[in-house]
Amino acid sequence: MIYENENNIDFEYEKKFLEDYLFGLKLFKPFLYAKIKNTGMLANLIAQHLGKQSNEFYLASFYANIGLSAVSKYVEYGDHLTDEQIAQIKRHPVLSSEYLQYKGLNKVAEIVYAHHELPNGSGYYALDNYPDESAYINIADVFQGLTSPKPYRPPYTFREAVEITLAPYRDGIKIPREEVKEIEKVLRVFYNDLLEMS
Repeated sequence: MIYENENNIDFEYEKKFLEDYLFGLKLFKPFLYAKIKNTGMLANLIAQHLGKQSNEFYLASFYANIGLSAVSKYVEYGDHLTDEQIAQIKRHPVLSSEYLQYKGLNKVAEIVYAHHELPNGSGYYALDNYPDESAYINIADVFQGLTSPKPYRPPYTFREAVEITLAPYRDGIKIPREEVKEIEKVLRVFYNDLLEMS
């Protein structure tokens, strides 16, 4: 796919815009801010470790969950959600993606749209062909979610969280097995840093 006008994007401006947005989110929706910040930070640690950083990935990793702001009243409920509320939450990749398309960030939007897809086709939209970068964001999103405390449950241990998070990727279909092993090392460092901060 060719992305029109991708060379004309001012990534420094876009990063500053994102930084300002996150600051506002921290003030007004701290729970959502923590999810977006931690997912973005962890995804970028993974990309850095694998040598797969790019401006597009940086933005996608933080913007992936921006659509949750439209359904934020459901985000903290957890296991008390109705099927309709879950369906609304599952719209967030579309909402995030359309916002990014509006901004002219088409490649970023494509990565974000697929960040809840899984290698076996059981993701939100059952896509079987999507960017590898989306998988890295999915791993970061799931792991940080499991290891974060929620009002309705304590955080998962590293062993629990890493097994749940990486199980869909262990067969090497989407991500090579060697990469999965390297990602597990990054998750360990991130988890240990979380423990030190708590």
